Amino acid sequence: MLEDNLIGLIVKNATEMPGDVAIREKRFGIWRPMTWRALHDNIQRFALGLRAIGIESGTNLMIIGDNKPEWIIAELGCMAAGGIPTGAYPDSLSEEIEYLIVYSEATILVVRDQEQADKILSIWDRIKATVKKVIVWDSRGMSHYYGEYPFMIRFEKVIEMGAEEETDHEDYLLTRANEIEPSQPAMMLTTSGTTAKPKLSILSHESLIFSCESFGEVVKMEKGDEILSAAPLSWIGEQMFNVIRFLKIGAHYNFPEETETLRKDLLELQPFHFGGTPVVWEFLISNIQAAMDNADFVKRYFYNLSIKTALKCTEADLAGENPGLQNRVLYRILNFIVLRPLKNKMGLGRVRVAITGGGAISPEVFKYFKALGLDLRQVFGQSECGGIATTHRGDDVRPETVGVPIPNVEIKLSDDGEILVRGKNTHLGYYKNEKATQECFAEDGFLRTGDAGYFGKDGHLYVFDRAKDIMTIDDGTRFAPQDIETRLKFSAYINEALVCGGNRPYVTTIVSIDLENVGNWAKKRGISFTTFQDLSQRSEVYQLVQEEIRKINERFPENIRVKRFAILLKQLHPDDGELTRTRKVRRKFVNERYHALIEDLYRSRRMHDLDIEIRYEDGRKSAFKGKVVIEEINS
Repeated sequence: MLEDNLIGLIVKNATEMPGDVAIREKRFGIWRPMTWRALHDNIQRFALGLRAIGIESGTNLMIIGDNKPEWIIAELGCMAAGGIPTGAYPDSLSEEIEYLIVYSEATILVVRDQEQADKILSIWDRIKATVKKVIVWDSRGMSHYYGEYPFMIRFEKVIEMGAEEETDHEDYLLTRANEIEPSQPAMMLTTSGTTAKPKLSILSHESLIFSCESFGEVVKMEKGDEILSAAPLSWIGEQMFNVIRFLKIGAHYNFPEETETLRKDLLELQPFHFGGTPVVWEFLISNIQAAMDNADFVKRYFYNLSIKTALKCTEADLAGENPGLQNRVLYRILNFIVLRPLKNKMGLGRVRVAITGGGAISPEVFKYFKALGLDLRQVFGQSECGGIATTHRGDDVRPETVGVPIPNVEIKLSDDGEILVRGKNTHLGYYKNEKATQECFAEDGFLRTGDAGYFGKDGHLYVFDRAKDIMTIDDGTRFAPQDIETRLKFSAYINEALVCGGNRPYVTTIVSIDLENVGNWAKKRGISFTTFQDLSQRSEVYQLVQEEIRKINERFPENIRVKRFAILLKQLHPDDGELTRTRKVRRKFVNERYHALIEDLYRSRRMHDLDIEIRYEDGRKSAFKGKVVIEEINS
């Protein structure tokens, strides 16, 4: 049956709508389409080309690069050739890529361009015993590479080799689609890696399609819908919510010209569906808030009035209350002249349903986009459960929750409050890690998510934090640091926050500022600065951040309010190991890295001498020193 595996879906779509657009890529300012028939042929030829260069059933292939049609062709072509694809984040460092290549036992690498090829060359001596070929799809500036490095081959050459083989295998994809069992591995995706090096979660065709179909019963997508590839393709969110749904429904999958042009391309395309991690939504709202800070009085007045009115109506609707006729009428007027144009200017004017997932989002951020008129819904899931286990239903959205279980998925809580999931969406296990696979499943077959939460009387799932991250202060009060952190990051001026307090007398936090927004704020007020480090320690900036934290504190009980804080001299960064590639804080690592600073937060000191090692994009390391001010939070 063609619909029970991903290769079958390609064959089905190419047969039923061969001339319809499947993919568009923006190149040199022009959206260039590829039909379902052309996509089918490219995948078939790439698969045959892989067979020609020696890929065999069970061979693993790794893709490294930005979101482009070639990634999809390589991923599905690998499946069709009998291999298992996995991916690395394009901004990964060389040693991170080396770890994944060795761990995944990838023998074929598909990379985007010279930047990624150079990373491979820097580690080649350590991987050359197992890696057979490196396939490059953007060869600009690389003509001399192919003569110098015989293991490198152009993407187009693999397609050409496959085209030659196609004369004897005209229906290769159809044959493979009929051979693939739904329970077979389709791909391997990295886990978040917040507590250790990432593992590879093995997902079957069945688990991915099941997740897509179950989610589709809650959030409908129609044939021909426009979707934009915004999140990294190495993340389960992009795979499940865009790739698998695009294949299942027959949507139009659009690729931006570059990562840097995403905002412009989003505005131009105006997709029907859009999703991202909380970082994406926080980024969008920070840009809006910063722009309004620099706007003239009239624009700022009407914006503030519009948001205030919209939030009143939104909060009333979410609580099942009536905001009053005056607020309703005023909202409709302001929505027409302010909010709807603002939403269009963000590129979200045609979005029917928007998704946030991959981490906790602040209720304030969530309500803000609901107030803009966006049908935003939360999703709870991880690679190990096909990217989704719960979501909001359209008529029952609650900002503090992650919704209710999707159809045909069971969720329960362990005795200690860990969230457990069971359904066809769960993964096959971790690659080359039988011990971790056994530990991730309970005896009754439920997947252990590692997250702590509870079910409310409304039937919604409330997620606290990672179970191991729940903290207890000295008076015995338990709290979720993530809850405070997400609310702090609602501020346009706070980029990241790490909350501390476990086995301590009170709660403290270390924050990093948003350079662009705080920089603009400082310039507007005539506050001079030279570097990020200089700006972060200005007394005016401390006062600004102090007031932001004080406002957030009002939302929490007295005993878990932030008492003291410090502003870092740098932003937290994945290259320094402080964040995962999906921009989640690696709490254990950051706690260890800034241990001395955290200790000083709990002493009477007002200044800390920071001395850490930082890493540049080219791999160079350097000592980073400076004085960090420690301040109290005024009640």
